[in-house]
Amino acid sequence: MDRQVETMVSVLTSDHPQWIRAVAWVGRLQEDDGSPAESDIYLNRVICWKDGGVVAEYYTGFDDYEAYRAIAEASKDVEWTQFRLVADRDGERQVRFVTDEPRRLAEGAATDNYWRQVHDYAQLNGDDLETLVRRLRSTGDLPGGKNKSRRGVLGYFRPGA
Repeated sequence: MDRQVETMVSVLTSDHPQWIRAVAWVGRLQEDDGSPAESDIYLNRVICWKDGGVVAEYYTGFDDYEAYRAIAEASKDVEWTQFRLVADRDGERQVRFVTDEPRRLAEGAATDNYWRQVHDYAQLNGDDLETLVRRLRSTGDLPGGKNKSRRGVLGYFRPGA
């Protein structure tokens, strides 16, 4: 599963070199009669650090579908109704399969509370993002920051290190 999650993070952030956090949500849907819907609802946000501030963007390609399918295949024995992923630039990952909530109805799925949580991620999680920015800045991993990380012995010889 770790490999599939890392692939998904890599795909989501591929067009966003200044990313600091990627958030993805998949909700399994059902029809009005309770039968599983033919598709799931999927939403992502890529939080970036640009011009000294946090900017929320989307991954708009299609390669993430294959990464999601790999996660769905790897978790096929789990009766999950939601998949939640929060991935930080410095390697911290939170992956949760929600199993104790029902499937969302296909009709109006984009108004689901968790859908709003991802769509409005930057506005709803400002304090947490400030903490992340401070953490990345302190390690030199904030994109565009003046400090560069001193990883490894040769890092001490980099200009500005």
